[in-house]
Amino acid sequence: MSHFDDLFWLVEVVEAGTLSAAAEKHHVTSAAVSKRLRLLEERLGVKLLVRTTRHLRTTEAGALYYQRGKTLLEEFNELEENIASTSERLCGNLRINVPLSFGMQVLMPPIHEFMQIYPQLQISLHLDDRFIDILNSDYDLVIRVGQLQDSSMVAQRIANSYLVCCAAPSYLAKQGIPQSPAELSQHNCLLYQHSAPMHIWQFQKDQVNQPVTVQGDLAANNGDILCQAAILGQGIIHQPAFIVRQALASGQLVQILKDYSSPLISAYAMYPTRHFLPMKIRRLIEFLQQRLA
Repeated sequence: MSHFDDLFWLVEVVEAGTLSAAAEKHHVTSAAVSKRLRLLEERLGVKLLVRTTRHLRTTEAGALYYQRGKTLLEEFNELEENIASTSERLCGNLRINVPLSFGMQVLMPPIHEFMQIYPQLQISLHLDDRFIDILNSDYDLVIRVGQLQDSSMVAQRIANSYLVCCAAPSYLAKQGIPQSPAELSQHNCLLYQHSAPMHIWQFQKDQVNQPVTVQGDLAANNGDILCQAAILGQGIIHQPAFIVRQALASGQLVQILKDYSSPLISAYAMYPTRHFLPMKIRRLIEFLQQRLA
């Protein structure tokens, strides 16, 4: 057995939290994993882990071995991937977390095209609007739209969109059409809610910013839901163009405040800071930038 195999098992056990969890993940027995760790400690002549029936923690030496070892494993895996990719053959699995609306409305066509180019690559898409701590997740890539919250990640812009203010004809017939952003404060505005509802909508005219505080009786953490509510006449929304495009084209929604511009919003591909970025991630980001530009 190679020393890298021993290192692999130490990293897996530390990250899983218990021997049994690491063993179950890789479909081996706990006894086999325990033996590998015992032989590793004997070879190094130092205790790496303190184990009880329910808990596991690293010693000072174990923490150092884990931290440096994890980096070495990542660099080794990335080196192999990059060397293999010189033949233009991308393989393996990519786990990507994507906002629900962006994934459904925008991302699938270029992902499909990318997979036709690299048929040996498998992609697992997870659609989720929650904040994702990629460092403590098993995702290779996280895509988010709008203002970024985590400055510890590397973020590459893959697409731009803009916000559109719109409502259903039925709502506007009953409540009237706002002629300025300030008039939105007198209307039922449907709010996008992440960690908290976004009560301030931004507009600009003649290079003058015109923020307005809005309120409404419905908030949601998904733009498609807000779009559906607006179509039903619930209120006014301020959502990315890719969410409302079809409803505007069909006449289910009508754009308002056309004389005012709304902020540009960007979609970003995010990943942890690394010295070596796996080629399959690099190629996918470059492809999305080309297709979604």
